[in-house]
Amino acid sequence: MDLQAITGQLHIVNGEIQQTTGDSSSTSMVPGLLAQSAPSKANRSRKNDFLFIHLTLTGTLDDMGELSQDILTTTSQQYYQAGGSITSALRKAISAANRKLLHLNLSTTARSREGALSCAVLHNDELFLVQTGEALALLGHNYGVERLPPTPPQKVTPLGRSAGLNLHYDHYRLQDGDILLLADPRITHLPTEVLAPALVDVELETGLSTLKHIVGANTARLLLIEFTKDAEERFPDMMVMAPTTAVTTTDDMPDPVREGTPPVIPAASRQPQPVQSDSTSKPSSDLAANVEYNTRKATAGAALGLAHFTDWLTDMLARLKPPRHDDEDEANWTLPAILALAIPLLVAMIVTGVYLQHGDAQRFAEIKTEMGQNIGIANTVEGEQQRTYYQHVLTLAEEAEAIRPLDDEVARLRQQAKAALDELDGVTRLQGHLLYEYEPKTLLTAVTLQGGFDGGLYTLDNDSNVTYHQTDESYTQFEGVPENIVFRDKALGSHIVRNVIDMMWRPQGNHVSRDGIAMLDTGGTLITYYPNHNDTRAAPLGLASGWQIPQAITTFDERLYILDVGAREIWKYYPEDDGFIIKDDAQILALDAAANLESAIDIDIYSEDGSLLILYSNGQIRYYDTRSGRVQWDEQKLMTDGGLTLPLARPTAAKLVGKGLNSSVFVADPGTGRILQIARGGLVIAQYRADDEVGRDLFHNIQDFAVAEAPLRIFVTDGNKLYVVTES
Repeated sequence: MDLQAITGQLHIVNGEIQQTTGDSSSTSMVPGLLAQSAPSKANRSRKNDFLFIHLTLTGTLDDMGELSQDILTTTSQQYYQAGGSITSALRKAISAANRKLLHLNLSTTARSREGALSCAVLHNDELFLVQTGEALALLGHNYGVERLPPTPPQKVTPLGRSAGLNLHYDHYRLQDGDILLLADPRITHLPTEVLAPALVDVELETGLSTLKHIVGANTARLLLIEFTKDAEERFPDMMVMAPTTAVTTTDDMPDPVREGTPPVIPAASRQPQPVQSDSTSKPSSDLAANVEYNTRKATAGAALGLAHFTDWLTDMLARLKPPRHDDEDEANWTLPAILALAIPLLVAMIVTGVYLQHGDAQRFAEIKTEMGQNIGIANTVEGEQQRTYYQHVLTLAEEAEAIRPLDDEVARLRQQAKAALDELDGVTRLQGHLLYEYEPKTLLTAVTLQGGFDGGLYTLDNDSNVTYHQTDESYTQFEGVPENIVFRDKALGSHIVRNVIDMMWRPQGNHVSRDGIAMLDTGGTLITYYPNHNDTRAAPLGLASGWQIPQAITTFDERLYILDVGAREIWKYYPEDDGFIIKDDAQILALDAAANLESAIDIDIYSEDGSLLILYSNGQIRYYDTRSGRVQWDEQKLMTDGGLTLPLARPTAAKLVGKGLNSSVFVADPGTGRILQIARGGLVIAQYRADDEVGRDLFHNIQDFAVAEAPLRIFVTDGNKLYVVTES
């Protein structure tokens, strides 16, 4: 069932409730406030929308009453006639109101009239809110209150001053019992916590009464809206804003109708009431603002659960020990004794759970408020200060996720902070999709794509399991069942697999008879799986006894290169038939001591000219001309001349992808949650971040990745999960 809206209006001048009445055919109203359901001639896309408006204009209400009505009429008609999205329609409606007021100001010599405007729309269970000027709104949930906007805007352009407006947009997924207050800018000075008792865990009548006391001797026009599913049950005689099929007799768009058909409030009562007909006012009561909805719900649920448990316990004991006959007068204290022990324990558990839940709800509300405040502050500062506030928002979002996962508001604030950080860093955000999830204990350490046009993808985990996935040619559609082609202790002739540390695709060549996936075993062997005949072979490597800590492998001109960080060398092996030899005069790739290979974590070699790429765990990166031994560029040059805005923090893998003009370097840096694309000349082409299906950052746990181009697809490992990341 969709949410319904119960609305109440409150007009206070210097602490006194005002009453505006018309003739017998009209209803009471507060100037500048409107609550309206869709008229019969509304645009088809607006049929289920309910519009709420709060308009404030400079000047007295006596002078502005007619003008306020004209602007409300213009705004309402423009909204219900507009097509497209709700946000777009609200923007058009507010722009029309601004044009009308601006035209009036420019065409008269009288004093200009300016104002503030809040327009809210209820659509099913969603709330859309657009504000301009010094407009103020507050949204009360069962866990706290959100102020909209959370902080005063840096630049305020009042309605009617210029053609350009600064609009503030908000979107929420509502819950039963949420309350929206469209408020007068005159009460902006009141802190959010002061207004909370009228908006949190209260019904509309109590909220209106509480607002009267809060406003005190001030002046304000307030529109209070409660969103509920049981409006008709609570107020059977009230006009509830819900979908209607009423037919109007005019062909023109009807004027906006003030919400409900409220009764005339007796002057003697002077108490605010919800809009209703033929109903008496309810006495107000002082409710404690700190009584949370979740606490009541948890207590009620716990009591019901206790009743069910007691009934089950009684039934179980009756089955275990049937009741005695009437002539058996021996007393049986078993059941009373058990209940006497069990019930206090259950009550203690329930009370503890209720207080814990109450504490979580309170902290969750505080986190959301703090997130909004940090975003507001970030908008007032520049540079690294902005980054600090936005990153704190992401930290708070993680804490909120632990309390209440997948909350829409937390996701919205987190995405707002991410977008701001992306703009600061010049980052393009991609979308990730889960391809495959392995056993929970699995940690993927490498991923490699099979060459050719038949697809195929290989993964390596921390237990030396190499898994082959048959795919389509795009690599994104898995076919059949994954096949475990290599695993620890597998016998390959006389060789027993020990620890596979890295793998690469080794294409057919002059000395390589077939395409295959090559895997380096710490036992001093290169293992190759040939998919064409589904066979696996092991080729021993000379001088393997001299290896200390082999880290990574790559290939160039059919040669094999092994990065050994323990020996601080890159071993070089030459192909011979399907095996390898090592030459006495060329055992290593010659680099000077400044190469610092002890901290290197990955290498790759460009297939066309032999240029060497080395990635270091401390964030350094170097691109060598191996013919001269000269460093063509490094991380410092990227920062000064290459367009890199944020240094590498904790990189894990680097790849040379493509050939010729389309070749580039890709670097994974989970420390900053990025994958960089760098031209071989040392200019940053792009910086990528990605979200998974639920909006969480995807690049903070990358161990390895593989790239397929045209279109761009990046395959990344994240713990026991394999993702593909694309531009859409």
